[in-house]
Amino acid sequence: MRLVSLVRTAVLPVLLATGFASAQLVNGGNFDVIRVGKVGITQGKVDSLTKMLAQQQTKGNADKLTADQMKQVRWAVIDNLVGQELLKLEIKKLGITAPKSKVDSLVKLFKSQYPSEDAFNKELRKTGATMAMFRERIEQQLASETILEKKFPYPKDPTDAEIAAYWELNKNKVSVNDTISGAQIFVKIPKGASAQEIADQKDMLKGLAAQVRTGKATFAMLAAQYSDDPSAKKTGGVMSKFTAKSEGADFAKGVANLKVGEISAVFQTKDGLHIFMLTEKNDGKMESYKYQIEYILRVNAEQERQLKIKNYLDTLAKSYKVQYLNKDYTPSEAIGGN
Repeated sequence: MRLVSLVRTAVLPVLLATGFASAQLVNGGNFDVIRVGKVGITQGKVDSLTKMLAQQQTKGNADKLTADQMKQVRWAVIDNLVGQELLKLEIKKLGITAPKSKVDSLVKLFKSQYPSEDAFNKELRKTGATMAMFRERIEQQLASETILEKKFPYPKDPTDAEIAAYWELNKNKVSVNDTISGAQIFVKIPKGASAQEIADQKDMLKGLAAQVRTGKATFAMLAAQYSDDPSAKKTGGVMSKFTAKSEGADFAKGVANLKVGEISAVFQTKDGLHIFMLTEKNDGKMESYKYQIEYILRVNAEQERQLKIKNYLDTLAKSYKVQYLNKDYTPSEAIGGN
């Protein structure tokens, strides 16, 4: 699959925004490069959305993408636009509508991302859209998700039996050694700090670990914000493939009993106070690889689902006719392509 899965909710804000941007496109980009039924998709619309999505994917560093990487973003954009148009036609044919309560909830969610309703409305006006148009786009997205989820339900979590079976097939491929990987949040203890000051620092670290465990924040985000390790702002506190004893006896003791996916209690070394989240342990025991196996099985299941969606869209493309009019805007394995 490409950078963005077909008709994926994660790109909805970008799709909504560029869906209204046609009036702002330069004249040179206003000719169709794709047609879905009677609907044309312009070069300008694809280029605009590609730029926005690349910025979103790279957190503002799209200029660092190679030409081939940008092409993959463009293919993902085209897949989404073509897929949405095909689903729109099928939704109309089947008479599917999105519940008003869900539309209201999603509108509220988008508005909450702005400091005020006035700020939201100002941004909406920049795109040349009205609230009615915005709601219509959301309704279309929700209806698309409804039809796809009904036909292709999201994969269930891997079972213990599936995890064990994957391990049996692949256990001979793992390297067994003393290395581990993970991430830490480290805070220095000021010279002459009182027992109460140290206790307060420990409580702060316990609170950060609790935020990660309850899903309120990611470990990397908190490491970048709170760790006294100067590299943490860039790395999120990541420590890759090292031996615990190389960090000293106190560090090794602090992480000794961790299982993959767990966060340590607060422990102290000569450098300061630490919490450590273990993400990899190469000891050859299945439980140490369970976290990775679950991830692999989830990815595989979602890829299979995406392939089924692609086949379904290919079928719709035969009914509603998709035409690619420019080779530079014809993805490899294009929806409805020959």
